[in-house]
Amino acid sequence: MVFKKLFGGGEKPQQALDIDDLIVLERYEEAEARLKAKLKLTPNDLHSHVKLAEVYTAVNELAKAVDAYVYASQEYADDGFHEKAIALLAKAAKLAPLDPSLPQRVERLEQKKRLEHTRQAAVEGLNLQRRAVGETRPMSLLDAQQLWLDLAESALVKRLPADQLRRLFGAMMTLRPTAGTVLAERGARQEELYVVVRGTVEAVFARPAGDTVLRTFGGGDVFGESVLFEHRPWPARFRVAERAVLLRLDKGGLEQALLGNSDPRGLIDALREQRHDPAVNAAASKLEGRG
Repeated sequence: MVFKKLFGGGEKPQQALDIDDLIVLERYEEAEARLKAKLKLTPNDLHSHVKLAEVYTAVNELAKAVDAYVYASQEYADDGFHEKAIALLAKAAKLAPLDPSLPQRVERLEQKKRLEHTRQAAVEGLNLQRRAVGETRPMSLLDAQQLWLDLAESALVKRLPADQLRRLFGAMMTLRPTAGTVLAERGARQEELYVVVRGTVEAVFARPAGDTVLRTFGGGDVFGESVLFEHRPWPARFRVAERAVLLRLDKGGLEQALLGNSDPRGLIDALREQRHDPAVNAAASKLEGRG
């Protein structure tokens, strides 16, 4: 007894035990009470929610454990900690392997994680992109974020992985032409393509009696792919119908995007996927044939 007093040892006094001590000592009822009292004062303490889930698991109250893990997971996900959220859902899924909602939650979080990774890469590329003629200031982070939001649901962005988007957007130029601006005339050969971010662009067949609109392009649409990749002439007059924000990729930008690219064909195929140019050319040729 004297030895213990001099050198310590033995069980800690009850008041000195923390929650982790109680769990190690398998005093789960006390640990649960302490955790609930703590959460009553600090309900946003996610670490305590996870500890409570562990206690519920130890006493075989699995439904309560799953609920606690799911709650903490959702809160971590809302704060942007997707890896942590997915790990907690994986623990919940082990406790309730027949619950189909848990793998579905994991898949949604995986998608959010991929989207966030893509967003970061896209914004980084936009911040580093080449400046258009007359543009003296680099793009602000706010502008880059807004461009990303405008394009996030487009087929092009959904198809390309994060690294390709960083490369592509970094090699393009942002243009803000006003209504009536002509981007290209039928038969012209300036080798470039455009991605519409906002606004509309019309492909028109120009005639003395008045222009005929062949096709209208909006957010996410790509045109000019046959000009840049196949060295064909522009299939029609392309004119801004209303004030627009466009991304332009010219020959120099394409070379920059492809330099050191591990999948150059994948990038080119994504930009060619919509194939608007052949349809516009067919419509223009038909009108031209009519005289």
